[in-house]
Amino acid sequence: MNKCLVGRPGAQSLSMWNASRLSAVALLLGTAVLVSGCDASNATSEPQKQAAQLPKGFIQVKPESVKMLEIAPVADPQGLQMAWAPAHVAFVEDRVASVSVPVAARVQSVTAHVGDMVKAGDVLATLVSPDALRTRYEVAAAKTAHDVAVVEAQRQQNMVDKGVGVEVDLRAAQAKLRETSQELSRAQGTAALLGSGGGDRIELRAPRAGIVAERKAVVGDSVEPSSALFMIGDPQAMNVVAEVFESDLPGIRLGSSVQVNVPQLPQPLTGKVRYLGATLDKESRRASVVVELSEQNPALRPGMQAKVGVQLSNQQQMLIPVTAVLIKDESRSVVYVQHDNHQFEARTVTLGRPTRGMVPVIDGLKVGEKIVVRGGLLLDGAASQLL
Repeated sequence: MNKCLVGRPGAQSLSMWNASRLSAVALLLGTAVLVSGCDASNATSEPQKQAAQLPKGFIQVKPESVKMLEIAPVADPQGLQMAWAPAHVAFVEDRVASVSVPVAARVQSVTAHVGDMVKAGDVLATLVSPDALRTRYEVAAAKTAHDVAVVEAQRQQNMVDKGVGVEVDLRAAQAKLRETSQELSRAQGTAALLGSGGGDRIELRAPRAGIVAERKAVVGDSVEPSSALFMIGDPQAMNVVAEVFESDLPGIRLGSSVQVNVPQLPQPLTGKVRYLGATLDKESRRASVVVELSEQNPALRPGMQAKVGVQLSNQQQMLIPVTAVLIKDESRSVVYVQHDNHQFEARTVTLGRPTRGMVPVIDGLKVGEKIVVRGGLLLDGAASQLL
């Protein structure tokens, strides 16, 4: 009978708990102690002997335990890296047109709807407006005044030519003619903004061919001046607008290669950076980056959500995932480096400031070394937390 546990309360349950704990440690670390009697010095196991021969900071792990770890090589900081950002599909800016009404009016009828293909000049809606009637009356009045001024200026010129006119009257008639000409031009220019139609009617027409992407005109609604009632875009001209983090902007250049993942499409699209946003959103600290697609896809629609990966250039910092870093002694950053024979070294590293799941390595690692990026806490029970 084993005398080691005699006199201890709950000896049987305590023994079972210890056996379970030792088994788990043996699976993860391969350094379990097999207890066969009260004299532990006579029961030193082979794994303990191997562990004693390892350099300081090294541990030996069983092959089956390595499968529980995620290991990856340290990437070359000179190579191209991808910055991923949320994005959406939008019309090319210079291939879209907004149709608005220049005066206060009321919508009388609507002939175009969202999704309709229209040609340049097609009627989209008809409105009525007292301001339109007043503007067109001003054109008619200005034309009448101009016609009278033309006749009077010609009469005064004829009288001067015959020697019976007065030069002052001729100059006054010519000044009146110039004044009425300017007023007629102003009135005609204002009326031209109304588009086609007569009297109080305004016919809104498509300024370009394309698809009706947005419609706000509702029959019976009163609209204010400059209210946009329709938006027409070219369905064959789509861009992707990405919202990129402030920290990634220095590595992005015009023409940088881009990968676009759209959930509705089976294959990713490619493109390049066309524009970089000049301002940042105050809350998200992101800037808009416009991506020009290499090829247009007919399945794309404005507003579709996407994910964009932009290649960053001139990256001088070595980056590793924050999940690879363990904190020991409340201040020391440690990364486990894989060696031959399933050995792992607890390497102290100097790090920069983490950003979006990655942290720059200032010192302690070399390019190509394999590190544990997930599962480090299984190797080091003394680590207090992940970074």
